[in-house]
Amino acid sequence: MTLWRLALILLAFCGAQPAAAQGAFAGKVVTILIPSNPGGGIDAYSRLLARHIGKHIPGQPNVTVQNVPGAGGLRALNMLVGKPPHDGTVILNVNSGNLIHELMGEPGMDISLRKLNWLGDISQSNPVDLTWPHSSIKTIEDARKTITRVGATGVGSSPAQIAWAFNALVGTKYHVILGYTGAGEYDLAIQRGELDGRNVTSYTSYMAGVPEEIRPKLNLLAQLGIRKDPNVPAHVPLLMDLVKGDPKKEATARLLSLAFASINRPFAVSPAVPAERVALLRQAFADTMKDPQFIAEAERMHADLSPTTGEQLEALVSEALSFPPDIVEILKEALREPKP
Repeated sequence: MTLWRLALILLAFCGAQPAAAQGAFAGKVVTILIPSNPGGGIDAYSRLLARHIGKHIPGQPNVTVQNVPGAGGLRALNMLVGKPPHDGTVILNVNSGNLIHELMGEPGMDISLRKLNWLGDISQSNPVDLTWPHSSIKTIEDARKTITRVGATGVGSSPAQIAWAFNALVGTKYHVILGYTGAGEYDLAIQRGELDGRNVTSYTSYMAGVPEEIRPKLNLLAQLGIRKDPNVPAHVPLLMDLVKGDPKKEATARLLSLAFASINRPFAVSPAVPAERVALLRQAFADTMKDPQFIAEAERMHADLSPTTGEQLEALVSEALSFPPDIVEILKEALREPKP
């Protein structure tokens, strides 16, 4: 009789765990904040996740999205940490540019990214420096010897900053022409011969939009990342490989790679969310990344899938924000527009 009663108690205890977990989100609505206007990559990846993650969260809550553009993603970030609820029902697709913003000590952030509860990153596609087939610049060595024209919207844009950083660290001769409105204008200017190439925000996404007959003819000069992208041809060097032998440049190149290429489509919740709910959401994110229906839709969209876990993201962000001040200052100088 005693054994029978003990078995009943254990059974009741085990059964209570899923019920408690399910109670956290049952009947709730989970909102994914998108730090941009509708349309574009950030919006597309957020909506893709929203269509699938709900069935993997205990209680299977409805998942909706809310576009919160403004201040380069800071408006959405500050909303996440400043406006309740902090129960895990509000998830943010963090603008990847917020990491370099914090690293450079720019104002406007209500919280450090290292304090967020990171759930995971959908994509880790490296940015690639490339030139069009008609350009005489075919390799990174050519770019060290010959002026290579690339476009940018302004001095604070990633294409401009990455080009100037390559000049400072690798000795390339990128000439940045400012004033373009965005990626579409860069590509038209390249096809007209005004520009030689561009710094791509994502190799996989860019190649999906290039005509199939052009893809093998593009000249891939270098890639920016903390590890080689398996989708990029193996011969394309990493920035970090190009500066080996110089400890200061090696450290600066890794920091640049972390700042611009370690987070791509990352999702997080407020630091005030209870740990047990963070764990549930991290597991739901991981399960979504393996969901056959999610994967199939991503393939139809030509969306890159190379997931990173919440724990890995947390470590990458912490590393980027923990570099010594002298290396941060070297990077700041490398990202600035060169003086005439």
